[in-house]
Amino acid sequence: MEGNVELTNFSFYYGNTVDEEAVGAIAYRNSDKTLQGSLVHDFEVNIVVVYDGTPDEPPIQHSIVGGERCQVLSIGLDGLHRELLSGTHKVLIKCLLEGDIIKDNQERLSILRRDFLRFAEPFREQKLFIGFAHFLQKYVDAKMQLKEDRVLDAYHTLLEGLHHWAELELIERGIHPESAVWEQITGLNTPVRKLYEELTVSTETLGQRVELALLAYEFSMISKLESSSALLLRVLRSRRNPWTIQELILHPELAPVCKELPIVMRKLVYRSLVKEVPVWKESRSYGSEAIRYYTDL
Repeated sequence: MEGNVELTNFSFYYGNTVDEEAVGAIAYRNSDKTLQGSLVHDFEVNIVVVYDGTPDEPPIQHSIVGGERCQVLSIGLDGLHRELLSGTHKVLIKCLLEGDIIKDNQERLSILRRDFLRFAEPFREQKLFIGFAHFLQKYVDAKMQLKEDRVLDAYHTLLEGLHHWAELELIERGIHPESAVWEQITGLNTPVRKLYEELTVSTETLGQRVELALLAYEFSMISKLESSSALLLRVLRSRRNPWTIQELILHPELAPVCKELPIVMRKLVYRSLVKEVPVWKESRSYGSEAIRYYTDL
């Protein structure tokens, strides 16, 4: 290739013909040559190649094509969906939302982008549950750290949790959380920004600020528990038989929060939103009762 690379001519990355296993591809051209220091802005072109299953290609490739630096990211469709929900892979998200779709079998990438931008279900339900699970985990961690007199650790954990709380407030209003989440939250009728200011600039001692913040966390957690856990409650209702925690952790819709899921489940049981039933199991050396979970909601 010579001169500027045409985005529609990137068949180089799929061989002489377009890779049949690729669902599609998205190309994002960097128009701002002045910004450097990120994996988006350090390349003239970023290409995301999406596969139906796990790709055989390396996840990241760097090349020079037609005199331009190109970064090629290979990912499965399920992996792309998970990255959109987690919001941690900024390069992938930016490419999907702002890039040009240069290959799209059955318009699967177009539909994925449309649903994500519209915040259509199940995206909103999934993102709300993921955000709440992380928020609850930070609350539990900070409470334990304060009990162990690790006040500074508890303070830092609460600041991280406030970011998840702010994201929850945005998601509940149908707004996509972005990197500038505190700017997004400005002007909304929510206590989270005020709590952030009280936690960071208050004249009270650090321990007092942490204790007051934990009270606010607990109130918010209780008020959001049922609505934010709609995804988990829906999965529990999806079959007649109660679920073990192992089955729930392996459920594809709950995989992004497998680490936080036990804490959320126990909180739902404590608030009587989920019920537990013991099931007797026999083993070679001993008998045990496996706890299974269900809901009537």
